[in-house]
Amino acid sequence: MPNLYSIQFEVIPASGQNVGALLSELLNRVSNWVEEKYKRSWNTLCAFPPANKSAEPLPGHSIHHYCHAVGEGALVRVRWIHPDDKDASMRWTTDIAIAWLDDRIQFALQLGAASTAFVVRPAWLSIGRPRIVTDILTDYSCWAGPRPILSHKQLVEASDVPTFVDEILLDDKRTLPVVVVSHDRFKDEPNVDADRLHRSLLGFAHVAVFDKWAAFRLTDSLGKSLSCFNGCIRIYWPGLTRTSDPMQHELYFPIQIEKFEFSGKPLDRRLFNFLSKVSAFRFADGEVIRETQARIDAERVAESERVRRQIQQGASDASTLQDLLPLHEMAMEENASLLERLKQLEKEKSDLTFELSTVKSNWNLFQQHQALSGEDEAAAPQEPEEVEPESPLAALEQAEREFGQDLLVLDTAKNAAGSSEFARPEEVYQALMAIRDVGNLYFDSVRTGTSMGGWAEQLGKRGFTQYSQTESDTVKNDYRKYGRYREFTLNGGKRKVYQHLDLGGGDRKNCLQIYFEADRKLNRIIIAHCGDHLPFPRQRT
Repeated sequence: MPNLYSIQFEVIPASGQNVGALLSELLNRVSNWVEEKYKRSWNTLCAFPPANKSAEPLPGHSIHHYCHAVGEGALVRVRWIHPDDKDASMRWTTDIAIAWLDDRIQFALQLGAASTAFVVRPAWLSIGRPRIVTDILTDYSCWAGPRPILSHKQLVEASDVPTFVDEILLDDKRTLPVVVVSHDRFKDEPNVDADRLHRSLLGFAHVAVFDKWAAFRLTDSLGKSLSCFNGCIRIYWPGLTRTSDPMQHELYFPIQIEKFEFSGKPLDRRLFNFLSKVSAFRFADGEVIRETQARIDAERVAESERVRRQIQQGASDASTLQDLLPLHEMAMEENASLLERLKQLEKEKSDLTFELSTVKSNWNLFQQHQALSGEDEAAAPQEPEEVEPESPLAALEQAEREFGQDLLVLDTAKNAAGSSEFARPEEVYQALMAIRDVGNLYFDSVRTGTSMGGWAEQLGKRGFTQYSQTESDTVKNDYRKYGRYREFTLNGGKRKVYQHLDLGGGDRKNCLQIYFEADRKLNRIIIAHCGDHLPFPRQRT
């Protein structure tokens, strides 16, 4: 039976909830899910079988329910086989395992399909997440590895990036991919419906939405080749490091995303189909299921050994045939039990042999999938194409071109930028963009009479924390030494500008200042200075 979809996670008991009761609750949900399917699809009443029993609700249908308790734990396995709703020649098999061990519960589900007859035609099957999985993931606290499976997308701001990178992206124990959705730089919103993407990938991936300021900080942290910005979407697989090969972490560009949407095969559906194949290939019983099964097997071996010793002891003590009869009956029962177990093992061996061929097939698919579709992805670059300014002046001119309706750049700013040796021109561009964005918020707040929270707060959210609303009295009052450097010409008149943002600190290569002012009459931000740190008291020469 080819495995098409697999998922596995731990379910956390609610505060004060008994773990055994949680297992029963989950099994009851599985039972209701199966019974409702028969009502809905086949208009048939179905009674879910009790533990260690089977049921055949309809011809070609079967439900096997196995349960074994061991110490402070138990293992439930359910195998449900039924034809496809629309194609009776296709048969679905759903395998569910629920393991309870001490204070932990693990849930696993595998979904497969196979043809019941040789028919040379496509299998028009629709693969989706089983509703039982959706219900459990949304109604309970569930974890995959060291991270909770969130019931919503995660919004990441600039200040969140260092923690997000260190504790999530670079966590070597992470078991699920992280799908980062970046904002378009100009629209300041994603190019996809991030909520829909999260719903599609629930249980398969952690979806995080980065605004453009968070994306800038992500670039600072991981480097441009591993970053994701300007409307792109990227899959960060488990095992990511700062030196990972960028080609291994798929990057999707806005033009590709738009093409997928218009083709009727949007990215969220493509990613779900791809992750279904990956999950099927990579499936293995989790720690709780494995350990519970191991304890059950050990208990069986111990019980068999106990019975064997009892028979041997009884045989040596027996003096008549009548004495041997109960021992014979016990041996026959044990033999029947062992034969049944042998049949089960032979069936499991057959299933594993078939699944091995499926794994090989899935591996071929996985190897072929360097991108979701060779035709769609051909020649797609793996690094966001964006021209970076090579100097502070180039950064200022780029900002003026792109945001000229919002920024008024004075010649004094251009002259200062032209002579600046600041070594991080991309940071200058980002700072000017931040000033422009916060300026627009400021003008909106003035028009609507609402509060935006202050310049320092808003710039801080965008990763710029060295902001000053004004200058010291010493600077303002000593015109010759300091004040004249902060006086600028605008429309033939003089204007003092004290509001400024510092980038870095220290020498000329590592420090730059931007002096600006929000002009309500012009409804624009005046950029008066963009260059070396202006003179100030106690300045070292």
